[in-house]
Amino acid sequence: MAVRIGIIKSLIVLLLVLGIGLNDALYADALLQAGDPFRVGVCTHFSQNKGIVEMNLASIKNAGIGSIRDEVGWASIEREKGKLVMLERYDHYVRSASAAGVEVLLILDYSNRLYDDGDRPRSAEAIEGFCRYAEFVVNHFGNDVRLYEIWNEWDIGIGLRPPYNIGGSPEDYVKLLKAVYPRIKAVDPGITVMAGGSTSGGIKKGWLEDIIKHGALDCCDAVSIHSYNYSAKFPERSPEVCSVWMTGVQDMLRKYNKDKDVPFYVTEMGWPTHVGKRGTAPELSASYLARLYLLARTSPSFRGIWWYDFQDDGWNPEHNENNFGIVRPDLTAKPAYYVMSDISDLIANGDYIDRIKTEDENLAALRFRHSGRDTWALWSCDDKDRQVILHTKPPGGYVTIQQLGHEAYRSSWGFRDWVGRGGGFVSDRLSIVVGPRPFLISGDLGNVSVLETVARVRESAN
Repeated sequence: MAVRIGIIKSLIVLLLVLGIGLNDALYADALLQAGDPFRVGVCTHFSQNKGIVEMNLASIKNAGIGSIRDEVGWASIEREKGKLVMLERYDHYVRSASAAGVEVLLILDYSNRLYDDGDRPRSAEAIEGFCRYAEFVVNHFGNDVRLYEIWNEWDIGIGLRPPYNIGGSPEDYVKLLKAVYPRIKAVDPGITVMAGGSTSGGIKKGWLEDIIKHGALDCCDAVSIHSYNYSAKFPERSPEVCSVWMTGVQDMLRKYNKDKDVPFYVTEMGWPTHVGKRGTAPELSASYLARLYLLARTSPSFRGIWWYDFQDDGWNPEHNENNFGIVRPDLTAKPAYYVMSDISDLIANGDYIDRIKTEDENLAALRFRHSGRDTWALWSCDDKDRQVILHTKPPGGYVTIQQLGHEAYRSSWGFRDWVGRGGGFVSDRLSIVVGPRPFLISGDLGNVSVLETVARVRESAN
């Protein structure tokens, strides 16, 4: 495997040096990344001096989270024109994360008032300034950072002061991308550079496709998007609808890449737990987290998700931006933290096999292989309870059952439908009631199938 990876890396570098066939370089990189673990990440705000770095990283590691996404803003690094200085707090969180074994995805972003009056870098001078800043960051961090993302949500006005806090054009974004990509790859050919970082709204309006039309795939190694849908009504706000939509985005990318997969990342996604309109109950948000990550593994070109975000930004219960985290501002765990802890290893290191055949369209059933065992993930896509009756042949043995966020338990095979039907004991069946929160069933499941599902309607606290 190491020899194969080395050969592919050499091929990528050669193609980049020659300056030709960059779509082929992208495809080679896709092959390389196909052997990597799926990235289970969270967004942090260490660059904004939020949280205690060491305590947050310890909590992140404890949950099995392998990567953080943060930023090193251009304006903070170049405060005097032509003089680039890394802030100590940036250096501290990046080096600390790397030393702890947590991968860092860094965003290279936002404007600098020393150039173009604080607008996005569009002039030749500003683009050159941004390139120098990006080169400086990549050179400074070296092997401690292997993932970079060019800008954050260029398609809207985030991070910019008036009058520039409006959406930016695809043409201007690709112009910057074409300038900065070869510069930072020349500094370190082994880094992965993501392009896009666009909002779901921008994607639906065609912004992402427009940058692809303008040649973005020739100056990146992967595409990143933000896939928020929490503002929609159910079922449009569900992980299942989001997953189908993201599959459509991937299909669009293949269309412009000779029907080859493009490495694809979601660098922001979440369901905030604020009270009121567009909010999601903490228990349901945790369920959606699990379902999103499980569904992501069904796509071979989908390479990672960074949940937005790790830590709540404040205590206001009615403000969405204060309630995206899986922990509170003081690191108290929310339900999503326990779910993330239970699922992170399966998502990062398990192998997705296939979808399990079932006649109930609202029963999700995915098959994985992890640590030498079969693992099934079962849940209700419509958030309603349903009894799932499984069948095995031959009968016997034990399975491990866990509702994510709760303790696992062992169960032998056997079922008696003594309520309603008055049936006798059947040794080759097993019953489990599933709802919004996925259950994992592990063991020897090679001869197991879904025999029947029965609606069990009741009010759920989610």
